[in-house]
Amino acid sequence: MIIDVEKWEATLRTDSGLEERLRRLTPEGHPATKKGDLLCIKLQGNDSLVVSWDGSEIHVSQREAKKPFCSWTMDANTFNQLFLGTCPPLLVAMNNDQANVKMGADHHNGSLALSFMVMLQECMEGGEGR
Repeated sequence: MIIDVEKWEATLRTDSGLEERLRRLTPEGHPATKKGDLLCIKLQGNDSLVVSWDGSEIHVSQREAKKPFCSWTMDANTFNQLFLGTCPPLLVAMNNDQANVKMGADHHNGSLALSFMVMLQECMEGGEGR
């Protein structure tokens, strides 16, 4: 499975609304976004797709994640259905696959992880990813 991680990263980095959300502060003035690995999509038989935040830039890579906020393990067929084919909304798909999804409870970081997956879906439309 080949995924254009550079295109996905570029899309994440150039979205001004996402950039504002990544830099959001809590009411106490602390960063609301967790530093480190925010999203890990574990593809059985492939390297994991990881989105991380270092406090200034977002990165997308294929590697093992370190304590990701959201982790979702799936096989190639499920990945293709969700990101290349017709599929239910991501929240519905995650609910249907609860045993394979581990997610922290914080709403801000959770909504970011979902945004990352929606952007991956958009980047892969038209056969870009295989």
